[in-house]
Amino acid sequence: MDLLDRYLAAVGRELPEAQRADVVAELRDDLLSMIEAEEDRLGRPQTRAELEAMLVAFGHPLRVAGRYRKVQHLIGPDIFPFWWAWLRAALIIVATVYVVLAAVQAFSRGDFRHFLQGIDVSLVEVLVFTFGAVTLAAAAVERWGGKAKVLTQWKPSELPPVRGKPPSQFERVLELAMSLVFLGWWAGVVHFRNWMPNDVRLEMAQVWAAWFWPILVYAVFECFCRFVALVRPGRVRSILVLNIVRRLTAAAILGAVVQAGHFVNVVGAPEAVQATVDRGMVIGFSLGVLGCVLGAAKDAWRLWRVQRDDALLGQPA
Repeated sequence: MDLLDRYLAAVGRELPEAQRADVVAELRDDLLSMIEAEEDRLGRPQTRAELEAMLVAFGHPLRVAGRYRKVQHLIGPDIFPFWWAWLRAALIIVATVYVVLAAVQAFSRGDFRHFLQGIDVSLVEVLVFTFGAVTLAAAAVERWGGKAKVLTQWKPSELPPVRGKPPSQFERVLELAMSLVFLGWWAGVVHFRNWMPNDVRLEMAQVWAAWFWPILVYAVFECFCRFVALVRPGRVRSILVLNIVRRLTAAAILGAVVQAGHFVNVVGAPEAVQATVDRGMVIGFSLGVLGCVLGAAKDAWRLWRVQRDDALLGQPA
């Protein structure tokens, strides 16, 4: 019975102390009954090899002890789809941010580039950490009662509309990342290198100093809109309203700035180059105003369709 005692001891070490004695006693009775029945069938005592084979068939001590645990899995089948969606979203966010930071590091001047180089963390390390963090969060939801909230607190009305293809998660993350880069550049945190040839450089004209704070507020608001679209993609109407306000605000700012007619000083270049740059930027900003207005009109049309569809769904059949 040495094998049986060792087997039961191994099972008992994996059980909570409060139920260890009872479970081990129950298992001992079951196994002794099985041994007795097998010996009756054979007409002789079991050999050590036969007893070992029977214990292997009965189950590994960890598996047998696991049958008596209150928690049988880290992430159950109900939470697994949410875990997979959360993990996919988190990995996309991390990878996109890493790519954007790498691009900023490549094109920025030395100060910000040195700051990024000081963050000595590889993409693999961040992805592994993200995997662990999301898994632990899902396990906490499974273990401590958040499952009911995750499964029931959602609204079909917040699902994306049938018509049209919503932006992918990658697109939303990239939009937010680029908005944050612009905000950092405008606030003076990020500085880009001069890519002009022959010691030619571009300097901001005086008009931008007058519009510094309105553009800064707009950049923060744009980041907020991108963030809402990323974390709450089902709030279609709210996102559309925010986009309409954002686009019209951008159109108003660009429309006011374009009146100056002079936007950058091309230092070290002939006057003809300065005139060409100013004309090109006037055209570009004018097209930007038109694009913002058309985009706002398109979002307004989509908002009207969403409200109409919701109203039709609310009518009795």
